[in-house]
Amino acid sequence: MQIVATTTQARNDIGSDFQQFLDESGIEYAPRQRKSLEKIRRESQAEGVIVWERSGPVLYWPESKFFFHPSMAKVRIALYRKKGQVDPLVEVCGLEEDDLFLDCTLGLGADAIVASYFTPRGQVVGLESSLPISQVVKWGMRLYESDMFWLQEAIQRIKVINCDHRTYLHQIADKSFDLVYFDPMFREPILKSQALSPLRKAANNNPLDLETIQQACRIARKRVVIKERRDSSEFSRLNCEEVIGSPNNKIAFGVIHIG
Repeated sequence: MQIVATTTQARNDIGSDFQQFLDESGIEYAPRQRKSLEKIRRESQAEGVIVWERSGPVLYWPESKFFFHPSMAKVRIALYRKKGQVDPLVEVCGLEEDDLFLDCTLGLGADAIVASYFTPRGQVVGLESSLPISQVVKWGMRLYESDMFWLQEAIQRIKVINCDHRTYLHQIADKSFDLVYFDPMFREPILKSQALSPLRKAANNNPLDLETIQQACRIARKRVVIKERRDSSEFSRLNCEEVIGSPNNKIAFGVIHIG
């Protein structure tokens, strides 16, 4: 997928953060020169254009755009802070404050943010195989500012790595993480998830395979958790020991207990 990066119309200079973004990502820079994004896209023969804005990078497609935002993570954490409502992910994973949590399919990072909030003495690592998604989310998280200190701290503790989870899992030692988590793109999308529509353009849509789950079980100390549609056949195909979910929720979690 060909992606280029440029500045806003208001500036043509490359600041230090934007230069670091270009160096780390290897994404080609296209001078703005007062050009429209569509013209830059056509001239570069690119599918999308990343614009470096003050709050972080924004990936523009011809008819949509993608940028980092806390999404439902802010709402989920706020429900716990205000009403003591335990988040389903936290409950299913049995998260403790010093846990090491590996999110193998980061996407927008909502689940990783929730996990990070509940593991202040641990670590959340998020893997994202799509280069444009990983860089937009990584730098969006790094530059995110909020007057809700608890949200900003949770977001900025997350370590984002641009890597296919299959490669990463093979490279790390046994029992490296307490929890290993997967939230792959559903085989059948939930149509109301409008926030995910722009993300799907660049996302990895490959299904999980059994070898990946075996590797996840090797490196997990507590459990492996897979998020899917409640009625998905993926749970049985991937040998989940139990499926946890509410009859009123379209989403459920498959769990494999370790040890």
